[in-house]
Amino acid sequence: MKAIASAGLKLAALVAVLAPAVAHAGYVNDRRGYLSLTPEARSGYVQGLADSLNYIFTDDALPNALAKKGRQRCLADQRTTAAILADRITTAYKDERFSGVAPTAMYLVKMQETCKTYINEQRSQFGLPPIP
Repeated sequence: MKAIASAGLKLAALVAVLAPAVAHAGYVNDRRGYLSLTPEARSGYVQGLADSLNYIFTDDALPNALAKKGRQRCLADQRTTAAILADRITTAYKDERFSGVAPTAMYLVKMQETCKTYINEQRSQFGLPPIP
């Protein structure tokens, strides 16, 4: 009986230690989740967004591939760091209208605002109209 009680206490202690880690292991789906990250974690998160959302796949539709290429050039030409990207999203989240918007969507919106000229340059090379 004593062994069962001891095992129960050990299990309870393990759950208490792991519970905070499990609570933070979810996806970042909105402003609240994004702003709960440390500044370093935001930079890492946004770097991952940039790496994944700007990667050109062979089966991308032409407009999507051109937008990605424009964003890549824009980021390189402007020497944009992950910290700068994270700050753009953090600043945008000060607007209450964006509270339920996923950081992924905020990234794309901010990149289109910042890199519209680069994206349109890529589009024009293929005869596509500029994005508004």
